[in-house]
Amino acid sequence: MKILQRYVIVEVIRAFSLALLTMTAIFVLFMVAAQARDIGLSPQDIVELVPYVIPSTLPYTIPVSLLFAVTVVYGRLAGDNEIIAVKTAGLSVMTVLWPTFLLAIGLSLLLLHLSGKWIPECTHQAKMVLFKDLEDTFYKVLKKEHEFNSPRWPFLIKVRDVHGKEMIDATFKHKVKGQDDYDMVIQAKSAELHIDLNAKMVRVFFVDAEVQRYHHGSDVALINGKYVEIPIPPDSTFDVDKKIQEYTNRELLIERAQKQRLVATEQRREAIKAGFEFATGRIDRIDWTDVRDAFANHGYYKRQVNEFETEWWLRISMACGSLLFVVLGAPVGIMFARRDFLSAFITCFLPIITLYYPLMLFGVNQSKEGIWPPVLSLWIGNFILAVLAGFVLPPIIRH
Repeated sequence: MKILQRYVIVEVIRAFSLALLTMTAIFVLFMVAAQARDIGLSPQDIVELVPYVIPSTLPYTIPVSLLFAVTVVYGRLAGDNEIIAVKTAGLSVMTVLWPTFLLAIGLSLLLLHLSGKWIPECTHQAKMVLFKDLEDTFYKVLKKEHEFNSPRWPFLIKVRDVHGKEMIDATFKHKVKGQDDYDMVIQAKSAELHIDLNAKMVRVFFVDAEVQRYHHGSDVALINGKYVEIPIPPDSTFDVDKKIQEYTNRELLIERAQKQRLVATEQRREAIKAGFEFATGRIDRIDWTDVRDAFANHGYYKRQVNEFETEWWLRISMACGSLLFVVLGAPVGIMFARRDFLSAFITCFLPIITLYYPLMLFGVNQSKEGIWPPVLSLWIGNFILAVLAGFVLPPIIRH
């Protein structure tokens, strides 16, 4: 690499590093501040959480920081007539562009590698930090809000006060699924709640409690000094099972293969079984409940396969965004040589905000629903960026 290329790449890396540091700090600040506000994190929790939060921001901060860096550097080079000097020397503009393109390719490959293992693992560890003292976190929220009401939790909990882990004048209202109503209310002088994540169970110890059930004769019962066990529902606030975003690429492939086998066999097995019983005249032996469940599970497994495939292709698509951001941003920076660098950055960033990311979200939804294949739906945004780059890059190289 000659002096000119080294000069350009050093300037780009310098601007990129500063932008990445700034954007990552802003992202982490907002994410941690939101968690601290919602569940009341201690300073020690925040210090422990930040290193795990940073990696999850990289798929967003790296491409945008790179876009900012190339528009600033190449805009300044063109504004100082250094691009004209390169052309006067008989060199192509690609002489100063290819080092940055190589940097973007390297960052795309790095991002692809990190999103396959390190980023999902850090995302899972960040959740573990939040849930390591789950009971303490629950009581912090309850002490602050005097209420716990999650849409994914079957009970609305209200208290007058919290002393340590003792809920004073606690009220538990059991929600009717799918309705804005309650079918049971427990009012206790005091209560203590213990969370067992291994058993996926919440155990509540009630003192001087009255249980009133509605819609079934409105019967009333008294309990004192007894535990009531509440199963933790899937996808609840207390669910620590891995989400799809926390799976490594290897785990994604394994889970997708397992679900594909279930899709291929479960529905067919029940259909063959029912068909055999029907053909032999033993219709009464057909378990229609199993048949119905097999067809319902088929749809569920199929959606899971779609979600795993969507996550796989989403990681690849977002990693390639770094290269496309540079291919679009560098020529725009040169075109805006006579104006301030902020105009060039905003000119590139507007279609990214208004087209690229909305199309990415649209593609994710379409892919998860199985309407479009992920290899197509998740590349629409990248295709738009490539088309825009195709309009601005050739004139810069040609003249």
